[in-house]
Amino acid sequence: MKLSQVLSGIAVRRRMAAPESEIRAIIYDSRRAAAGSLFFAVPGFKVDGHGFAAGALRRGAAAVVTERWLEGIGPQVQVDNVRLAMAAAAANFYRQPSRRLKIAAVTGTNGKTTTTFLLDSILRAAGKLTGLVGGIEYRVAGRGAPAKRTTPEAPDLERILAEMVDAGVEFATIEASSHGVDLYRTACIDFSVAVFTNLTPDHLDLHSDMESYFQTKRRLFLPRADEAGCLERERPPRAAINIGDEYGRRLFKELGPDRTLSFGLDESADVHAREVTRRRWGTDFMLVTPAASAPVSLRLPGRHNLENALAAAAGGLQLDVAPEAIATGLSTLESVPGRLEPVETGAPFDVIIDYAHNEDGLKRSLLAARELASGRLIVVFGCPGERDRDKRPKMGRVAGALSDLAILTTDDCYGEPPGQILDEAETGLAASGKPYLRIADRRQAIAAALAEAGPGDLVLVAGKGHETTQILAGGPVPFSDHEVVRDLLSR
Repeated sequence: MKLSQVLSGIAVRRRMAAPESEIRAIIYDSRRAAAGSLFFAVPGFKVDGHGFAAGALRRGAAAVVTERWLEGIGPQVQVDNVRLAMAAAAANFYRQPSRRLKIAAVTGTNGKTTTTFLLDSILRAAGKLTGLVGGIEYRVAGRGAPAKRTTPEAPDLERILAEMVDAGVEFATIEASSHGVDLYRTACIDFSVAVFTNLTPDHLDLHSDMESYFQTKRRLFLPRADEAGCLERERPPRAAINIGDEYGRRLFKELGPDRTLSFGLDESADVHAREVTRRRWGTDFMLVTPAASAPVSLRLPGRHNLENALAAAAGGLQLDVAPEAIATGLSTLESVPGRLEPVETGAPFDVIIDYAHNEDGLKRSLLAARELASGRLIVVFGCPGERDRDKRPKMGRVAGALSDLAILTTDDCYGEPPGQILDEAETGLAASGKPYLRIADRRQAIAAALAEAGPGDLVLVAGKGHETTQILAGGPVPFSDHEVVRDLLSR
């Protein structure tokens, strides 16, 4: 594709590159530069891509795209916003794949992954060939690969969508994280439906306050006329909004009922549940929708998973799936990796792995785990480093208050000293007034929890979920909560 075609519709401030140059790849990592690649110098949080522009050209890049003009650099195009230009260029390069799919975005603080899995199950129950992009895996027509981030960078996301089109996929479900929206990764995706699960404090290192966080999520539900370079979306996507959430109610009121369905645990919602019967590892209920009602036997435990099921049901309705197929899809999904996932151990107590890594997520998981435990509830948890320091004592307080024994350990510390993270979380634990242990080594913390557990108890290992590495100052090291639990119990 010609450079002029790749940059079609993008406002260019200055150009010193031949419009007829042949572009064979859109890249943002200079190490991947090769003949015909177009390198976007993304200003990152830690590293500025402008410093790698010359290297990309030396490796054969056809041109570089920058926000500030770099003197002495070869073929170059200057734009106002590199990230937005990269999103638009990637959509052009892959020939606007989102226009040839029906795509549902799921956004919110908690519940995104489970809701996307449930919605994908609904679409497959309706006989659709599907794709999925989320924090656990990227899946194209049944073929999956581990996810590198919840919402991929725009060139990667557009490439995955193009692969879906080539594979004959009809419907795709995407986890739209606040980073994904704020950093323009989803800027040029033509969403058919957007689902809002909830909004609670998280990622405030990026968004600074809850209002900014909300405004970022809100962008998904609006027309796209303000994002230059992307094909404009005349009408916003259909919406499914949780009116049981404070910010959801605000968003629902703003959007109005014309293209919006509400869902929630209250019967005032368009999509809700009646005749709810809790089982130990699931919930039976009657799914009530404006179209019809249908019985569901959900295999995922906890009140929050009932809410996630209603979110997926509302999203399915907005994609014109029949209530009967929705009920089948909800009843079919057996589990979601790393989300209240039981570990088969043969021990006289239960062990559950969960991804909860913020205050609200940990609270939801502990409440669900309490319903599953006939004896004591023991939780192992940690707080991520280099972000959201305010949530650490809050997580400690929740862990202490809702468990019988909390064991504080490390999560992904990145470059932050582990002791500093633990100190800040421990203030909340101590304030809870409940018994707790502090064990920095995560394997030793899990071992202590298993040693404490007796018949009927439940051990909840929170924070890492499906992940198979722990990120420390020296970089990622192999670590799987699942494997550690199995290994310790086998010994």
